[in-house]
Amino acid sequence: MALRNWDVQKARQEMARLTAPGALGFYTHFEATEVFATQSQGAPFNVFTILVAEERLPSASEEPRLLNPKRIKVKSLPDWNFGIMRYLRPIAELVPQFDILSDAKEWRGSGEPLQVGDLVSIPTQFVPPDNSGPVPWNRVLKNNFWNGSHVFEWADGKKTALQRLFENPPRLQALSEAIREFVPVGLASLSDRLGNIVVQLPVTVLMSKFTELRASGDFTLTIAWHPKASPRPLRASCIMDYDDAIPAFSSVTVQGSETLLPMHDGQGLHHGALWDDENRILLAATGGMAFINTVVMNLHVLDPEPRFFTMPDGQGGEKAVRFGLTPKPIQSVVGEPKRNPAEDWTRRRMYQEETDRLRAERRFVQYKPEPGQNLHERALEDVRFLINRHGEEGVWLWDPYLCAEDVINTLFYCRFFGAELRALTAGYIPPSGDQSMQPEGSLPPSAQFAADQRTRLIGIKSNLRGLHLEYRMRTGSAGWGFHDRFLIFSATERAALAWSLGTSINSLGTQHHILQRVDDGQRISDAFAELWDALDQPEHLIWKTP
Repeated sequence: MALRNWDVQKARQEMARLTAPGALGFYTHFEATEVFATQSQGAPFNVFTILVAEERLPSASEEPRLLNPKRIKVKSLPDWNFGIMRYLRPIAELVPQFDILSDAKEWRGSGEPLQVGDLVSIPTQFVPPDNSGPVPWNRVLKNNFWNGSHVFEWADGKKTALQRLFENPPRLQALSEAIREFVPVGLASLSDRLGNIVVQLPVTVLMSKFTELRASGDFTLTIAWHPKASPRPLRASCIMDYDDAIPAFSSVTVQGSETLLPMHDGQGLHHGALWDDENRILLAATGGMAFINTVVMNLHVLDPEPRFFTMPDGQGGEKAVRFGLTPKPIQSVVGEPKRNPAEDWTRRRMYQEETDRLRAERRFVQYKPEPGQNLHERALEDVRFLINRHGEEGVWLWDPYLCAEDVINTLFYCRFFGAELRALTAGYIPPSGDQSMQPEGSLPPSAQFAADQRTRLIGIKSNLRGLHLEYRMRTGSAGWGFHDRFLIFSATERAALAWSLGTSINSLGTQHHILQRVDDGQRISDAFAELWDALDQPEHLIWKTP
């Protein structure tokens, strides 16, 4: 579907308007950084290209050159080579280069063709600098520290040529780390931009700074114009948001180099913006700003008397342990904290709403069965809920005590036709588990376990429709031992998700444990994928369908 009110011609006109002298800055050149890849003898194709408008000396020149002395290699892509090209071109060539891109369907900024995907122009975005938290775009933009930047983007929506990077996230991570040795671009953390061409227009026509006045809570805006600029009328605004409400807002005409924005004091994050109404251009904006009003210092005084004890050294003797103790800290508060009579009640309500939301989404669920109570089925239903909410691209189950019944009780419930389902066990038998699960036979224990599991799965009465499942076991010296239990949702074009189960599938809900989403699911997914790939021999396969 086409974007409303936006097309290539609109992008071209807007880029020409914003690069005009004095609009956002006084640009003379654009610096291009192209990350590209080649396969065998094929033509180079775009991995990521960023063009940054800059003000340089009129005589500045930089011909295309490789930043990496030798081609970058990724171990798991032996037939791929990567390179980083840098060059400088006059700003007057920027818009015509996109005319060529539109006609020829390839990028020729360096003079040599660079293959690109089916690119679509995205409406201009304004990216502020980092404030109270990081702004994702700033992982790839250049020095976006001051007012912020306008960003044009030509996006590759299919990324067909780059699928091998997406299908194995560790490859992308390895590539990103190799690239960072030459340019500060974090591709792995912004993988949705792979295959794209980005134009960054930093606002340099002035410098601005929003500051809170501690005594009143009001804000001031300080600006200084570029020496070549003619000052023009501007409007500044500041908004505070808290608990999905707007406790304070101010909008004023900028007067001189310093302007006051009256604001009510209160809880929340502030967002400032500077607007050029004459040219209809945003000249500055901030992310959420939090200002320090109170500093709490904890002072620790070491106790003069240490603690000491002896313990076995593991070799038949003893070893002495001695260390100093830290008493309860003395707290010192500098500054007057903000007071709101209703704040404690509001925080309690917000905490309860957040708790209810996490429980509804199964991001954090605590199971505390009463004596004689068994929450196993409820816990299984929670796992199935997650599988059928997030498992469209794949579900991976990692549990050293996993058995055939656990696989049936979880992965068999996945409603997504053909989703990639993986189950990985270490073949351990729970100490208090069903004794019928104990392998009995003449085979070695691991082989007998696999045979018994296979028998149980083959014997299930099912048509196995739409079930794309592989069940492996870690045995022998391959891979490494594991203890943690995870439910992982793999993804190709976004970060993977992962939940810590807190206990094995067979004991869910039978004793206290916590099901919770982990912060960095992609790293859990990468670790699972690495171990899975190491267990690729026939002795590791228990069962597979189709």
